[in-house]
Amino acid sequence: MTEQTTTTRAEDRRAGLTLGELFQFTQAALNAGTDPRQPVKASVGFFAQITAITTDRRQP
Repeated sequence: MTEQTTTTRAEDRRAGLTLGELFQFTQAALNAGTDPRQPVKASVGFFAQITAITTDRRQP
């Protein structure tokens, strides 16, 4: 089984991900064939802003 990941990092780590960056992440993950029920992993900053988000797509 192989894994592919989709990752998006905030352009401005202090501010965190924008709604546009989150939208682009979602579109990229779905276009890659990721199951919408697949969990996501988020990295957060000191003030709880999302600095990066990742999801995996497992292939048989």
